[in-house]
Amino acid sequence: MADSSFLDDVVGFLHSIDDPALSGTELVRSLDTDDALQLLDVPPLDELFPLKNKKTQQESISSSSSPAKENVVVDVRSRDAIRRSSYRQKQKAHRDGLLQQVEDLSLQLTLEQSKKEKRTPHTQVWKALANRHLQARHQAEEEHRRLHRAVEKKAKLIQDLGLLIRKRISEEQPEETIPVAKRLRKGSPDRALYEAYMKEMDGLYAQTDRVFKETILESNDEERDEFYSSPHKVDKNSTYHELVGKSSTPFAFEQVRKLIGRECCMESEPWCTKIDGPWVPEDTTIAKLRVEVGDGSALVQHCILRRYNEPGRVVLITKKFTEGEGAFAGMHSDETGWSIVRPSPVEGSIGTLLESVIRFVPFNSSRAAGSGAAVKHFADVIIRAGEDKCQMCIKMLDEMLLDEALGVC
Repeated sequence: MADSSFLDDVVGFLHSIDDPALSGTELVRSLDTDDALQLLDVPPLDELFPLKNKKTQQESISSSSSPAKENVVVDVRSRDAIRRSSYRQKQKAHRDGLLQQVEDLSLQLTLEQSKKEKRTPHTQVWKALANRHLQARHQAEEEHRRLHRAVEKKAKLIQDLGLLIRKRISEEQPEETIPVAKRLRKGSPDRALYEAYMKEMDGLYAQTDRVFKETILESNDEERDEFYSSPHKVDKNSTYHELVGKSSTPFAFEQVRKLIGRECCMESEPWCTKIDGPWVPEDTTIAKLRVEVGDGSALVQHCILRRYNEPGRVVLITKKFTEGEGAFAGMHSDETGWSIVRPSPVEGSIGTLLESVIRFVPFNSSRAAGSGAAVKHFADVIIRAGEDKCQMCIKMLDEMLLDEALGVC
């Protein structure tokens, strides 16, 4: 409204300038001022006809009858008329320009008002849609909070029921027969083997970081859930086979550290005998077990496991001597394993990472020297047995961690 009023005032002003009712005499009188003559670049009439005094004026009037003076006056008036006409033409052109500008601005104002009127309904629609989505979001957030509270209640109920069921099962089932630890007499061949392996443990532990640096893990192995990858490629002149494994668990590192130091998965085997004695350190576990592989063949394994606790990780060193029976009679394998248990390196993860490198050297006695296929089959059986054993150990570890998290003793 303010813009329209302003434009109306401008139009009225321009029309008043071009008023036909204004007489020529009045226009001349209006121009016969200092300001008007300055616009025409003409000096005032007083400067053109200076009056010295009344007497001089009377003399000039009395002598105006002369033709020369009359011509001068006519010329001055003609020039004034020309200048006034030029000025009026300029004013008219300026007025026409202003009128055209008024029309353009009026048209622009009309267009803007029409656009605003068209835009107003869309704005209302968008506001309504935004309010609708906001209400839907508030409802969804409230539903999320309600479901979250329900899940927490159900989880607590499941935890309590699991604890109750496990306690009842443990009370109803008879106690399983725990294998009695076997004490070897001094001078026993097996004890001599174990003592020789225990002397190597500290030296193997010192090689841990170097072994893992030498082992090149493929990038996709880090995402695999298997403990063992395929046999790792080593130098063709090497005398050993190498297996690389990785696994992860969502449980915290301190929980895993405590259970690894307390349990040994080898002891759960049905044909496993734990070797005990004052000569066995507390951080070392020795076991002898028998693995049936079918066709009357079997593997007899002598295993030694030692744990080294470090700040931020646990290192496990394993030595295993395998003897073949049946079709594998006369075949042996000497195996060395390095395992590291440490917190997961993934940012924001509280889980635990388990890494392992195992190197084994299969060999055979003279009577089986000519059977190359049998030696290869023997090595494959050892690899498969090692994979199964590691999978079983990881499964047992997860079960123990879950039981501890649920409060099951």
